[in-house]
Amino acid sequence: MAVSWNPDDVRQGRHLDPSDDYNRSASGTMSVTYSVSGTGSLDASSEGLGTLSIGFGPVSLTASGTCDLKTSGAAYTCHLESSSVDLFDLGSAALGTPYVHGKMVADVTVTPDQLATLRTASAGGQTLGTNALNLPEGAVVDPLLVGCKTGTGDSLSYALGDFSASPGLHVVSSVELSAGVIIPNPITAIPGIYVELASDTFPVATTNTSVTMAGPGGSVDMGAIKPNNIAPTLGAVSAPDGVEGSPIQFSTSATGPCAAGGTYTWDFGDGGNGHTATPQHTYADNGVYTGQVVFTDSTGLTDTEDFTVHVSNAAPNVTVVPGAPVTVAWGKPLTLKAQAVDPGAADQSTLTYDWDFADGDSIDNGGPSESHSWTTPGDRAPTVNVCDKDGACTLKTFTVHVRTHATTLAYTGPQAAAYSSTSTLTASLQDEFGTPINNAPVAFSVDGTVVGTALTNGSGHASLDYVVTRTAGSHTVSAAYAGSSLYDADTSATTPFTVSAMASTITYTGGLTGAPNKATAVSAKVLDALGRPLAGYPVTIVIGSQSMTATTNSSGVASGQIVLNQKPGYYPLTASWAGDAGKYLGASTSAQFSLNKK
Repeated sequence: MAVSWNPDDVRQGRHLDPSDDYNRSASGTMSVTYSVSGTGSLDASSEGLGTLSIGFGPVSLTASGTCDLKTSGAAYTCHLESSSVDLFDLGSAALGTPYVHGKMVADVTVTPDQLATLRTASAGGQTLGTNALNLPEGAVVDPLLVGCKTGTGDSLSYALGDFSASPGLHVVSSVELSAGVIIPNPITAIPGIYVELASDTFPVATTNTSVTMAGPGGSVDMGAIKPNNIAPTLGAVSAPDGVEGSPIQFSTSATGPCAAGGTYTWDFGDGGNGHTATPQHTYADNGVYTGQVVFTDSTGLTDTEDFTVHVSNAAPNVTVVPGAPVTVAWGKPLTLKAQAVDPGAADQSTLTYDWDFADGDSIDNGGPSESHSWTTPGDRAPTVNVCDKDGACTLKTFTVHVRTHATTLAYTGPQAAAYSSTSTLTASLQDEFGTPINNAPVAFSVDGTVVGTALTNGSGHASLDYVVTRTAGSHTVSAAYAGSSLYDADTSATTPFTVSAMASTITYTGGLTGAPNKATAVSAKVLDALGRPLAGYPVTIVIGSQSMTATTNSSGVASGQIVLNQKPGYYPLTASWAGDAGKYLGASTSAQFSLNKK
């Protein structure tokens, strides 16, 4: 067994891969030994000896021959045979006696088996690795890596353990026999001559077996382990351009005998670092950055690569709160917040906010939160423009629904009045925030019919002088506001309104004396409770048993004459009118009339 290697490869991180070359020695001898015995008869009548009985054995026969025990290749056959052995022979002087000679023959088919051994590599008392080898004929390369963490200066021992192989044997055995008689030598009589009378081959056995071969192993000192002398090589660095605030994927790889298990140290040029082959890094600000990656292999050798990254600026991300379209009453402040986050952390503190409220009012360089109120209702589309120090801006437009004010109208006037009287109807109007509404027209209705309109004053009060035209009975009164561009309409609750008939007075205005059978002028005046004359109503004046009826004029006076045909004396006088149903109550008055004698 010969082991060969490159001494310079006895070094950290090298594939030493020694060659193990097995060469067989000279061919050896294979032997098969048998014990043979037997009986038989021999027809020697041709020699005038008749039939001869023969017996022999047991006899030991060893068949031998040259045979190589190969460790690879196809099966092959070795031929073995023994020398001829006298199985029955009384000697050449025993003339006329039979003899039997024989030999063993064996054909052995050998199936090769590779030599098995266990390789162990060690250094400094530590096992570096093992490998189960099966060695054929010729050289075999044994993969052997000297680890990068193997100590230097220690001798590398390469040991092959005990060898073993078990080639298969297929043995076909037979016996070759020859038999005859010994006859006198015609010249000298003795020694006699052996005359072969018969020969044959007899199969004995077919056997399948194997032969165990073993041999001691050995070791080789391959020399001291030398340190790795090949530095790692870094491949190209992938450093794509990116945007501030977004992670950038970097990558590289290292090769070399001891690159496996090495470490990466990244300097991204902004104070950040990484420690894998494929790190990610996020830059806080835009700019051009120069970085470096250093790779250190497991034996401490290094390689360095520089790289440049172009990082562009990013506009801030802006969300306006309230986010959905928001509704606010006109004149009321709405607080708006621009929640802005710049992807570049270095820009966050530099953000500026410009607000435009879409009503002619704006704030430049305002804050992230501003309040504003709109003076009239309507939909507005305000904007906020947020910019960083590098000029990247995000304009956000949002919707504000500026609405009218809800209103509350309440009837506050009287709930009863007399017919034809003047009743002051009043109402109070204010918005949802309790603020009186000035100069707003309020329409008053009686029984659902508008009877007049009045404007509110600074206190939100409206009043209307209403001449009651409804007759006595139960009625309703209400107030309504039609609304405006600033205020919503509203109607008060319907309020009961009771109308009563107005009282009246009647005063006798004629004379209280007269003569019989002469025309006497009589008159009466009718006024309502407010002292207004009531015209067009019939008034009856009764003197004693006589009466007359006249209609009041525009002054409320009813007048006429009565020719009294009664006896002189004193007579009761009454003046009355029946009233007007639902409007005026009737009235009467009385006096004494003196009728003189002729």
